[in-house]
Amino acid sequence: QVSVWDGIVMGGGVGLSVHGRFRVATEKALLAMPECAIGLFPDVGVCHALARMPGGSGAYAALTGARLGAADLLFSGLATHYVPSERLAEAAAAVAAVD
Repeated sequence: QVSVWDGIVMGGGVGLSVHGRFRVATEKALLAMPECAIGLFPDVGVCHALARMPGGSGAYAALTGARLGAADLLFSGLATHYVPSERLAEAAAAVAAVD
């Protein structure tokens, strides 16, 4: 399973894509659970991933609805790889060629 974050991913999109084996972020990636900013809890299974983020960063994201860019995603372990947006098609072709 490969999840590619090349833009805004919020709410249920985060919950569905965060469980991929490979999670690729580009410089355009912006993830957030905006429902958390208004006092609701994160849904769609994202709590599992947030609880495993280092240094309390998952708790911070869950309590504030903070928006996470590519650097945050890599630091937190939510993203497993970074690919510049202009090389995304090339990377997708390489992944598709893997048997």
